[in-house]
Order: sequence, then C-alpha cells, then structure tokens
Amino acid sequence: MTSINAGGAFYRVQNSLNQNSESVSKSMQRLASGQQNIAPGDRTASSAVAWGMKAEAASLKIGMQNGTEALQAVEMLNNDIQAMNDIVVRLEELYALSTNSFNTTEDNVAIENEATKLLSEISRIATDAKWKGNAMVSGSTINTIGFGRNGGTLSVYVADLAIPDSVAVGGTNTLTGKDIAGTNTSANDDPIASEMVSALSKLKQNVDTMSINAGALYNEVTNVLSHLGSLNAGYALDVSSKMDVDFAGETTELAKGQILAQAGTAMLAQANAQGQGMLALIQS
Repeated sequence: MTSINAGGAFYRVQNSLNQNSESVSKSMQRLASGQQNIAPGDRTASSAVAWGMKAEAASLKIGMQNGTEALQAVEMLNNDIQAMNDIVVRLEELYALSTNSFNTTEDNVAIENEATKLLSEISRIATDAKWKGNAMVSGSTINTIGFGRNGGTLSVYVADLAIPDSVAVGGTNTLTGKDIAGTNTSANDDPIASEMVSALSKLKQNVDTMSINAGALYNEVTNVLSHLGSLNAGYALDVSSKMDVDFAGETTELAKGQILAQAGTAMLAQANAQGQGMLALIQS
C-alpha cells in the first residue's frame, strides 16, 4: 500500500544533503586556512593544550636567544683568559731571565718594569672582562640567565682571579727576588727565590682554574642550547599535530563529501520523482 509518508524519503535525503554540505564546507575551510579548528566549538580541549604548548615554545625561543648571548659572553671570557695565560708564560720567562747573575742593575730594572706592567695588565683584563657592562670575572656579582619556562637558569661567571702577594704589584717581594740595586732579598742569599717560584706557580694554577671553569661553562651553555633546540622542535611538532590540518586526511574527507553530495542530489531527484508519482496517482 502506498501512503503519503513515502514522501518522507525526500526529507531524509534533503537532511543528509544538508549535513554533508556542512561537512564539505568545513573541509574546504580547513584546507584553505591550514587549521584544524575553524569554529569556536571545534576540538576546544585540543586547542587549549596546543596554545599552552605554543606559549611555552615561544618562551623557549627567547630562552635560546638568552643562551646564545651567554655563549658569546663566555667566548669573550675565554679569549681574555687566553691573554692572561700568555702573560703568565711571559712572567715565567722574565723570572728565568732574572736568575742570570750577569744581569746588571739596568737589566734588573728592565725586568722588574716589564713584570710590573704585565701584572697590572692581568689585573686589568680580569676587571674589564665584561659583557654589556656586567662583570664576567667576579667575586660577588653573579650573572644569571633564564632559558624560558621549564628551561631552568644558569649562572654565567667565573670566580675572581687571585694574584699571590709575592708577585702582586706593591707586594712584599719583587719578581726577581732582588731589589732594584741587584741585591738578593732572600734570607738565605739564594739567587733563585723559592717563594717567588711558588707564587708564580700559584698564579698559573689560578689562571688555569679560571680557564677550566670558563671552558666548562661554555660546554654547559652549549648543552643547554642543544637540549632546548630538541625540546622546542618537539613542542612545535606536538602543536602542529593539534592545530594544523591533516591535508591528506582532509582532502580525502572532501572528496568523500563531494561524492556523497552528487549521490545525494541524484537520490533527491528520485525522491522527488516518487512524490510526483503519488501526485499523479491522486490526480487519476
């Protein structure tokens, strides 16, 4: 028995067409925008997580910029320490030169003058080792940089250089172990002052310690930057998976929707034809 409810097929097909049209429209918008979430109600939880990670990734990028600046500062510091090492080597040469008993008073004066200037210079280098006005060699001031949210912090400095009194400018002993007149100042009249040998050795040790610490600091900053680079790449990938459209998958959905739209249109025509048949039956 044929009833007028047969016309319900028309409305069901029309409803399916409307739903499919909306799905096709969303696929087209996603492909056009490159974003998964094109409406306020789309995947809101995923969006919230993605935006949180995007904010953290942005923080890490600034942290990497901070780390790069710290790396440049430490490189400068290492260059300064190399200059200090060169001075220590020259001081050792001057001391060895001073042990020659054939030296005249003028010779000793020249040796002492050069040594005094070198000691002043090594102190100046340590004091002026600054980055943007911030001391890199310090006994009190500590430079701290942050690497962004969850990136941690790092103190960027080395301890102040200690110059033994025996070789310090204005210290109790001269570099040569003699006064300017060439008279031995050591108690046992030894032309090679053992105290000076010990002081020069200590100075070298102190500079070596600075060099080792600065090198370790450079490696530490480099390692942190490497870690942050990997972390940032992982965050970017995770954010992309939650926010960026899957072009392959969305293109498949679009093609599916277009096929369904064509099929639905054909079915709508058939449903309409069915209704026309019922109308013809009534008219007859």
